[in-house]
Amino acid sequence: MNLQEILKEVKNPLIMGHQNADPDAVCAMIAFAQLYKTITPEGTYSLVTDDRSRLSKQILKNFAPKAEIHNKSEDTHDFFVLLDTNSRFQLGSGLQDILTNPSKTLVIDHHELNPEIDEIAEHQILNSDKSSTCEIIVDVYNDTGIDIDRDTANLLLTGMIFDTRRFFYADSNTLSAAIKLIEAGADYERCVRSLLIRPDRSERIARLKAAGRVKVHLIGDWIVAISKIKAFEASACRGLIDIGADVAIVGGSPKDDVVRLSSRSTRDFFEHTGINLGTDVMDPLGAIIDGAGGGHANAAGANGKKDLEKALLKSLEIIRSAVESKTKTEERESAV
Repeated sequence: MNLQEILKEVKNPLIMGHQNADPDAVCAMIAFAQLYKTITPEGTYSLVTDDRSRLSKQILKNFAPKAEIHNKSEDTHDFFVLLDTNSRFQLGSGLQDILTNPSKTLVIDHHELNPEIDEIAEHQILNSDKSSTCEIIVDVYNDTGIDIDRDTANLLLTGMIFDTRRFFYADSNTLSAAIKLIEAGADYERCVRSLLIRPDRSERIARLKAAGRVKVHLIGDWIVAISKIKAFEASACRGLIDIGADVAIVGGSPKDDVVRLSSRSTRDFFEHTGINLGTDVMDPLGAIIDGAGGGHANAAGANGKKDLEKALLKSLEIIRSAVESKTKTEERESAV
C-alpha cells in the first residue's frame, strides 16, 4: 500500500478514534492529521471521537490547544481513518455505522486482530507487536520520508509513554522510536508531566465502590476480582490490580442499552497462564453482550447492549477453564 498516493487523492477525510479516547488514540489522531496536511495541503479534515478521557483532554490542552475534536460529524467525507481500534463497535453507538465502504477506509491499530477487519477496511496498517498506535505512526512518518515536527513529536511520545506505562511494556523498537521523537524535539520530562493527573472525586468514588462491591475468586494460585460500577470501569480495574488482584474485570451499564466491560491483569498472570484478555476473554464476551470486544493481553474491553451479569459470569468461567486446563497440562508433562 502506497499511503502517500492514497492520501494525495483524499480531499476531506474523517479521522476517528475509539470512544472515550485515551492519550494513545488522541495523540495518534492529531499526528496523522498533520501527516495528511503535509501530503495534501489543500485538503481539509475532521477529527471525531465519542468523547475523550479526562487525561486526553489535559494532554490536548498542553500540546494541541487549537485542535478541534468533535463528538460527531455533520460533513460528507470521501475517506475514513480509524486509529487505535479495529472494531466499529469501539467507536460508540453514534459512529459505529459510519464505516460503510471498505475501499474508502484505513485502519491503523496495534490491538489483537479483528477477524472482521476486511469488512471494515481495505487499507490496513496493523501490528499487534507494537506498544502503541503512536509507535506505528512514527513508522508511518519514517516510511513516507516526512519529518516529524516538535509538536507532533511531543504528542507521539506522550501517547507511547501512556500505553507502555512509562516503557514498562517496551522492546528495542519502542525505545528506538522514542529516541527518534526526542531527537525530533520531544521533551520527555514535559511529556511525562502531562500524564500526571489526580483522579477527580467521581473517579475516586467509582474506584472505592468497585472495591466495596468486589467479588474475589481464587482460581489456582490467582486472585480474580470482579465488580460492577456505572462509570470509570478501566480506572476501577487498575485500582483492583493495585490492591492485590491478579485479574480484574469490571462491568458497567450507564444506560439501559449500554454495557461496558473492562479488564486488566498482571504481567505475571499472562506469562504463567498464557491467557490473553483480548482474544481469550473480551472477544467472546463481546458476542454475549451483543457487541464486540478486544484489546491486549493484559488490558482489554468490550462494548455492547445487554446481558452484563451473564458476561461477568462467563468471564470467570473462561478464566477458570483456561487456568485448570493449563494446570492439568503441566501435571501431565511433569509426570512424563
